[in-house]
Amino acid sequence: MEKYLYEQNIHWQNQNYDSGIRRELLDKFKALCDIDQVIAISGIRRCGKSFLLKQLINYLLYNGIHPDNILFTNLELPAFAGEQTSKILDTVLQTYRKIKDPKGKIFLFLDEIQTIPNWETWLKYNYDQNKGKLKIFITGSNSQLLSSEFATKLSGRIIEKQLYPFSFTEMLSFYGVSFENEQKIILNKEKILHYFDQYLNYGSMPETLHTESLEIRRELLSSYFNTIIYKDIVPRFSVRDSHLIQNLALYLLGNSTSLLNLKKIADSLHSHRNTIRDYVYYLEQAFMSFIIPKFNYSHKVQLLSQKKSYSIDNGFISLLAFRFSVNQGKLLENIVFLELKHRYNWIYYYKNLKECDFIVYEHLKDKLAVQVCYSLTDENIKRELKGLKNGCDKIKAREGYILNYDKEDEVKYEGIKVHIIPVWKWMLNLK
Repeated sequence: MEKYLYEQNIHWQNQNYDSGIRRELLDKFKALCDIDQVIAISGIRRCGKSFLLKQLINYLLYNGIHPDNILFTNLELPAFAGEQTSKILDTVLQTYRKIKDPKGKIFLFLDEIQTIPNWETWLKYNYDQNKGKLKIFITGSNSQLLSSEFATKLSGRIIEKQLYPFSFTEMLSFYGVSFENEQKIILNKEKILHYFDQYLNYGSMPETLHTESLEIRRELLSSYFNTIIYKDIVPRFSVRDSHLIQNLALYLLGNSTSLLNLKKIADSLHSHRNTIRDYVYYLEQAFMSFIIPKFNYSHKVQLLSQKKSYSIDNGFISLLAFRFSVNQGKLLENIVFLELKHRYNWIYYYKNLKECDFIVYEHLKDKLAVQVCYSLTDENIKRELKGLKNGCDKIKAREGYILNYDKEDEVKYEGIKVHIIPVWKWMLNLK
């Protein structure tokens, strides 16, 4: 154990971590370092949670926290498998105290905590016993960190933030493309558009960006996909038919941005509606899919509404899904959804005769209507405007957005100001 802790905690030897591209979520976590609550980072496997922890450690070291007061532990190692929670985590903490004898507040980083059985009981006890003396950060590869079975035990003790694969701006940073001002964007426009096409078609899971080989990217994504199904979902939910949930996951990838018809899916996969409903929920818990409701001011009506499905990363759609060709319009809509997830908490669609692709609505805070269309033409512009107007009217917004691949304009339509913007410019916060 001592050897393992020394190997994991290179900051004890006065080394900083190679923590990769700075994540946009880092600033939010900096503001949470001084409060008592446990900070939880959840997200799909291999999206960069461990790197974000190490960025936080580097931040603490830079701001004067003594290296001996910081402990990092990856709990997914085979040596921890099958052990009881109290034995594993108590041994880690006791060994650390023995070899470092830290003075003052301890910052404890527990990576992939969901691999440890009954972790939440240990966390609650140590939080209550060491409040103000022990600051805990945890990561997990599924949303059980704050799911209903743990919410009561950890009520008031934990704050969760979700991490996603790279945003488009993070991807540009990964490739060293500057975009911090208008001049840089003009000078680098060809590169920006090149990487936007890469982002649109093949996604932004961090490890896949190290290669241009589509076959290697496919192998990596396939490996992630199988690990999520067989390690994060099947054991946790005691799934009996692993082949069915695998096929359902591939079906949802191939039908991203579409309305969910559970009976139709059940019939096509030779299953039952209730089973499909449960399995969709499991995939959502593992961050493979996102399910959004139709907007309504009544929460009950929202719950009963037909839902739409989106995917965590366009690479999964393009390289793994059950389909012969990829619809560029659907890929564009999916990355707009993912960008909205980076920016906002509550996202819906709206349909009443005409459909508005996205409604962002949080009472007294956020309000936004967005329509997505890959190619705007004289033939389809009126349809897109009507759909946007329908969404704006529902939430009483006086302006909205039509996001597309390459056209830019600003028009008035039946009292609504409409911003027509290329998606890449919108992602760079340019109007």
